[in-house]
Amino acid sequence: MGSPNRKLILLPAAVVATIVAAVALASCASLQRSWDEGNGAMVADLINTGQPAKLAVMSVMPFLLDGEIIALRGDVAAFWEGIVKAGFKIEGATLEQGTAVITASYRAFANTMEVKSFFSQYVKDGSRILDLRTSSGKHVLLLFRDAWFSKTILGFKGPF
Repeated sequence: MGSPNRKLILLPAAVVATIVAAVALASCASLQRSWDEGNGAMVADLINTGQPAKLAVMSVMPFLLDGEIIALRGDVAAFWEGIVKAGFKIEGATLEQGTAVITASYRAFANTMEVKSFFSQYVKDGSRILDLRTSSGKHVLLLFRDAWFSKTILGFKGPF
């Protein structure tokens, strides 16, 4: 009873190069911009096509609305329902910029202790602020997190 023969499998250099290139590309800024554009367009489309229930499911609790913290799921659902019912649209939305959340990012929503506390307690690494410009020139900010198996909206501000 000897040990089974094990063979070392060597990958061809082309396969190794492809894997290295794919990893490098995954961290590329243009790929991040593409993800940001897609996430912004998805939220704009859900608003424009009147799908408040999907927006509410994607939203986390607590939720940041402009400079206010909404703690109840029903209130967030009512917000999304209300803007859809009022006919609010994000027409011609384009991504002005997407930025990773940093310590001072809370100021984009409001320069208050309440919002600063919200960011420090509830906004996780990997969250981004998406600045969407509408065809009317107004801006909407989304506080967004795109994880492997979920896309979540942490906050909304606008139009301004």
